[in-house]
Parts: sequence; C-alpha cells; structure tokens
Amino acid sequence: MGAPKSRLLALVTVSALSACGKPTVPMAPNPSPYFEPVSERLELGGTVYAYVDVDGDAEEAAEFVISILRDSPTLLKPELAQRLSAEDLVRVIGLRNVHAIGLSSHRDDPLFHNRAFIYHNGEREGLMRVLGGEASAFSLLEVAGEESDLLWEQQLNFQALLQVVKALSERGIGMPSGKLAKTLDEPILDLDFTLGELVDRLDTTVGVIAQVDEQRSLQVPGGGFWFSYFDFLVMADRLGFVVDALARRATLIPMVQVEQNERWLVIRTSFRLPPPWNAWQPAILKELATDRVYLVSTEAFLERTLSRASSVKTTPSFQRAFKGLPATGNGIVYLSPRLTRQLQSTVDRLSVERSPTLATSLIRLVLPEADVPIGWVCRSEEQGVLFTSNTSSSHKSTLITLGLATLAPVVVTLGLSALAGRSEPRAAPGVYY
Repeated sequence: MGAPKSRLLALVTVSALSACGKPTVPMAPNPSPYFEPVSERLELGGTVYAYVDVDGDAEEAAEFVISILRDSPTLLKPELAQRLSAEDLVRVIGLRNVHAIGLSSHRDDPLFHNRAFIYHNGEREGLMRVLGGEASAFSLLEVAGEESDLLWEQQLNFQALLQVVKALSERGIGMPSGKLAKTLDEPILDLDFTLGELVDRLDTTVGVIAQVDEQRSLQVPGGGFWFSYFDFLVMADRLGFVVDALARRATLIPMVQVEQNERWLVIRTSFRLPPPWNAWQPAILKELATDRVYLVSTEAFLERTLSRASSVKTTPSFQRAFKGLPATGNGIVYLSPRLTRQLQSTVDRLSVERSPTLATSLIRLVLPEADVPIGWVCRSEEQGVLFTSNTSSSHKSTLITLGLATLAPVVVTLGLSALAGRSEPRAAPGVYY
C-alpha cells in the first residue's frame, strides 16, 4: 500500500492586482470545498502561504498502520487486528472531521506573524478536545506583573485524552484494557484518591508565571555551570482536592507544616533547602474561595504577584509580542526579551561547560532569538483550531520539517512550531511556499 496522499494548493506568485488593490491569483478549476474557510483565517502575500486538503488522508494513514499491525502478530493479536477498521480508528483518535490545514507567515520586523489553522466540521472528538472547549479570557494576565518574563496558560482536558487511551486499549492498541483499569484504580503516592479519580477531574486550566533576576545567580554544585535566579508560580484550577489529600497525609510527616487561614490552605517544609537551592522556599497553596492550586518558589512571590497594581499587558514588549493576536483563546505563551536572552546565554554556558553536543545544537534550533519578545495564542473556533504567533521564525521551517506529508505529524507540530525561535533569511519578494 502506498503512502497517504496529500493535496496541496501552493500559491506560487501573485499574478495581478484587482481594481480594489487586492492580489488575485489563478484558482484551480475545481477548488477544494474547504479552501475558503481556511483561507479566511490566513494572510496572503508574505513569506509563507500554504493550504493542504487532507480529507481522507487520516483514513489512509490509519489503514496503513492497521496493515502493519495485521502483518505483525507480536504487536497485536490477529483476532483484534482483523476487527480494526480505519474509519473507527480515525473516529476514536478524533481526526474524522478534520479536512484541511493552512499556514501563513509574513515579516513584521523584527518578528514574523504566523498563522496555522486546522479546519474541521461536526462534533469535536478525541484528541481535538484535549486543548479545551470554548475560548475565554486568560486569567493569569490579570495577575502577571510587568516584570513577568514567562507567562503560560492552557486549557487541558485530560478526560478526553483518557477516553482515547481507553478506546484504543479496548481495540488492543497500547496498554491492555485490564492492566489499564488496574493502573487507574491504584492510589497515587499513598494518597486517598486513585489515578483514575485524578484524571476524571483533569478538565482544568494550568499556567505558569516566572520572573528572572539577572542580578542573582545559582551555581550548580560540582561544576562551573550557573544560571540566573528566577521566581515561579505554577497554577492549576479545580484541583483543590489534591492539596486536601496532601494536607491529610502531611500531618504524619514531621518535616512538613500545614497551615490554614481564612483564605489559604498552605503546605510547606519546616526546614530550609541546602545551598544553593535555599534561595527557594517552595510551598503548595489552595485558595479556598476558588479551589485554585499554586506551587510557588516562595510565598512572598505569590503575595507580590497577586497584589501587583501594574500588569504585564501594559509593557511595550508584551504589546509587541501580541500585536494582531486574539485577546481570548484556550492557550497563551509569552516570553520577554530578558528571558529569550537568558535562554540563549544559558545554552552558551552549557556548551562551554560540556563542549558543544548534538543536544545543544538541537536546542539552539528551537530557541527564539535573544532580546526579542515572543507571543503565541491557541484558539478553538467553531470550525477548527487557530494558532497565531509573533516569533523570530516563520512557518517556512515547519514546511521543511513536515514536508507537507500527512496529517498526523502536522497536528502534533503546529502548536510547537509557532514557538520555534530559529532565525532565517528573508524570503524573496512574491514567492510563496
């Protein structure tokens, strides 16, 4: 059986200008029925413009995988392999209603404005539900101060992911269903809830705020490698029951303190960490009114963050990073110029400490350029999922990596590639990939 086909509509050059000043391009005699809803969310005329009709490709890929399983009894029992169907497998994974993708990028010095859209119709299923439901405002934007260097917030529905894992298990793919059920029924770390109960509640929103202090450094023991100190705050909604269970368990551990007041349930160590890690005094807190959970580097950093009068939204770097990006969505990432500079310098020091390696070379490929801000938003819409970003690289690297081949690697890579920070030369005017 041959490899799954991909149908690509590549706009190679702009042929003329219409009277209204917009570019007109020769269209295919029988254009894809999904081209219009995808192209409405892209921008023509920049470094990259690509449209891929993948209708039916997921089924062909699934059929190819099934054929391998049927020929390999060690991977799947023959009686289970014979019952598998491509249509059912695609439905379980959640790609049945995905029909097309589109990419566009244009230079907006010193960054590229990138867009990627995964088009689907009908009910969202399987993996397409993992990144959350309806788009909403980002709650951490209201508490992140102007000195924040990293902001990440994402809706995550692990219930949907577990449903996919269970469905595949029932079809003989992955962990056997009996073993999976036993694993889900096991308690976590001797706490009074199971892994299954935890996952059942993991339709949540998670997030991180971090702030770098370039005037302080932490040196790793046993070597010359060091990195700048940073404070951090990790947030998760609707997981207060985990902190409750930890607090009940912590009463039996002398080195852990549990405290509760009108606002917080706090779990902290009763001792200081050894140097150099004693710069941090981590604690886990549950906000009683909201059931929101925080893991923080220090309680003082949490207090400063929640009481800030100025927001990161007002800074020129943030406004530049989110120029033209949606104000609401399901996921957001912000990297400040200070953080991108620190990431690059950390890799430089790592290369000196351990000599350049393949790993450090690969890290450089995905890191953003130093001293530039990065913004990224993932937004679920009625007809698909839209990824928009302002980064130091365009989607050209995405196209090279994917080869416009099959849908599966596209779905995995689109969200990540928007954050890629590799610099690249300016494309020749009027050429689209």
